[in-house]
Amino acid sequence: MPIFVTRGVSSVSMRELSKELGVSTGTLYHYFPTKEILFASMVKQLVAIDAKEITELSESHSGLSDIMNFVATREDHFLNLMLLAVDVKRHLSDSNELSLLVEDSFTTYRTALDRFFPTNANTMSGKAFLSFFLGALFLKNKATEKTNWPELFEGLENLKVLFQNKE
Repeated sequence: MPIFVTRGVSSVSMRELSKELGVSTGTLYHYFPTKEILFASMVKQLVAIDAKEITELSESHSGLSDIMNFVATREDHFLNLMLLAVDVKRHLSDSNELSLLVEDSFTTYRTALDRFFPTNANTMSGKAFLSFFLGALFLKNKATEKTNWPELFEGLENLKVLFQNKE
């Protein structure tokens, strides 16, 4: 994944991927006929692993601190996935398969998070958490001042109170 993040999906060749992975180009082509298929396979696997872990957290009735720890320990991982999604949307938007991959990945995360934050059917807690998380991750990465996840979640709680008071 690092080569895709640093160079962009469209800028990496199969030859560079084979060198990075330590396999011959022929072997790589045997299992993955195109770079896009290899990339999609990698992203699907990473997202599935994350979704499984989020689901396990929800099944064990974990609290908000557990999802914060999950996020905090994988901050770089999620930042890389977000950068790859932006790269696909910016440079490969004509690829229906890769655009669909990004949409499916967000849906997978949202569905897993909906299970973690069970509420009534009219509330989209997973989508709200995902939106907050992606925005916070981006801002946190660009901030000059260190902010930790518990502080960000505390700020979110303050916003919730503010919105409840406006109603």
